[in-house]
Amino acid sequence: MPKTLLDYAKADYLCSCGKRHRTDLRSLLIAPDAGFQLAELLRTPSFGDVKSVLLVADENTWQAAGEQVAARLGEAGIRFRQIVFPGTPALVADERAAFAILNALDDKIGLLAAIGTGTLNDLTRFVSSRAGRPYVIVATAPSMDGYASTVAAMTIANMKQTVPGQGAQAIIADPAVLAACPQAMSAAGLGDILGKYSAVCDWRLGRMVEGEYYCDEIANLISDTTASCHAQAGNSSPEAAAELFSALIMTGIAMSYAGNSRPASGSEHHLSHFWEMAFLRQNKPAVLHGSKVGLATIITLALYHHLTGLKPDFAAARAQVRPFDREAFAKKMRQVFADGADPIIALGLGSGAHDPERILDHIDRLESGWTELQALIRASVPAPEAVRDALEKAGGATRPETLGIGMDLIEDSLRYACEMRDRYTVLRLYADLGLTDEAIRLVAELFG
Repeated sequence: MPKTLLDYAKADYLCSCGKRHRTDLRSLLIAPDAGFQLAELLRTPSFGDVKSVLLVADENTWQAAGEQVAARLGEAGIRFRQIVFPGTPALVADERAAFAILNALDDKIGLLAAIGTGTLNDLTRFVSSRAGRPYVIVATAPSMDGYASTVAAMTIANMKQTVPGQGAQAIIADPAVLAACPQAMSAAGLGDILGKYSAVCDWRLGRMVEGEYYCDEIANLISDTTASCHAQAGNSSPEAAAELFSALIMTGIAMSYAGNSRPASGSEHHLSHFWEMAFLRQNKPAVLHGSKVGLATIITLALYHHLTGLKPDFAAARAQVRPFDREAFAKKMRQVFADGADPIIALGLGSGAHDPERILDHIDRLESGWTELQALIRASVPAPEAVRDALEKAGGATRPETLGIGMDLIEDSLRYACEMRDRYTVLRLYADLGLTDEAIRLVAELFG
C-alpha cells in the first residue's frame, strides 16, 4: 500500500476491487516559491525538451502567483506566453474560454500551466487533452478537489457536463499563497471536502441498489481524509492550508483510481450543478463551487439522517410507479432546464432511469437492504449540524440566502437535480419511494 500522498499519486497497482489504480501525476510540490519549483521541474528529464510554456490565468491568480511564475521562468531562460482572463465577471469553463486558450497555442508550446483553481484548471485540462500536450498546475487556493482529477467540469451549450480530460503531470503549490487566498475560497475547499460524506454514501448506495462498481479501499481513503479535514475546520495557518490542499489532491487521486468522479461527487454535487445552471440562465454572478457543495451537503446529510428513523411503505411505493411518459418528461425538462435541456432529455430517455421495471427493482433492493442502509448511515454519515458548524468555523455559507439561492430553487433541485446524471443517489432514492415532497418539507424545516 502507498504511504505518502506522492506515493498514492505515483502508484500503479491492481487492487482487490479488480481495477488497476493509477494517476497521470508524477510530481507534487507543496513548497515555497512556486515559480522556482516550476522552473526547476522543467529542467528534469521527465519533461523532455519543453521549448515554450503557455501560462493560463485570470487577473486575480496572475497577481497571486502568475507574476512570480513568469519572473522565475524568465530568469531560468524558459520561454513562455500567457493568456490572462479578466478577474470579473467570474470566468466560466465554456466553449468561448476554451477556444481562447486553443487560439493562444502555437507549435512551439510544449506545455500548458494552469495558474489558479477550479475553472482555470478545468479549462486547461480540457484544452491540453484535446491539443495533445501535457499540463501542470500552479495552485493558488485550497478551494476545490479537481486538481488531481482526469475529468473536466465544463459548461457546454449551457449544460454543466463532466467530460474526459487528462491528469496534470505536476501540481505545485506554495503554502503561503494558499493561506493568503480569500477566506471564502478556503471555506469552499472545506465545503468540497465535507461533501465526500454524502458522495461516498451515495456510492455505497449505488452498489447496493444497482450493483455498480465500487472500491472499499478508495471509499475508506476518502472517508479518512474527510474526517481529518473536518477536525481542522477554522484553522487558517499555512500548515492547515497545506493539509486541506493535500486532502483535495487525495480526493482527485481517488477519482483517477476509480476512473470517474463517483468517489467524490454525488447528490451534493448534483444539487450544486443544478443551482449553477440556474444562475447561468438568470445571468446571476457565479458562486464558488465548494460553497455550493458545502451548503448542499447540509441538505443531503439531513435527507440521509431522516432515513434512519423511517419505515417506508414499500407497497405504496410500488403502487405509485407508472409507465414512463416520454413526451411529458421531455416537456417538463424543457420547462426546468430551458436551453440546457437537450442533454438531460437524451440521458433520461436513453439511460432507463425511468423504466418502471428498473424502478421496481430499485424498490425491491431497498426493501431487502433497508436495515443495512440504516446501519451504514449511522456509521458513516455525520449529522448535518456537524457540517454546518464546521463551515461556520471556516467562514463558509450555511444558509441558501447567503449564496442568493431561494427556496423555490431548492425545491426544484430536490425534484430534478437527479436527472442530471445517471447515478443512484439519495435524491433518486427519495424519488423512487415517492418521498420527494417529504424531502422538500424536511429541507424547508431545516432552513426555516
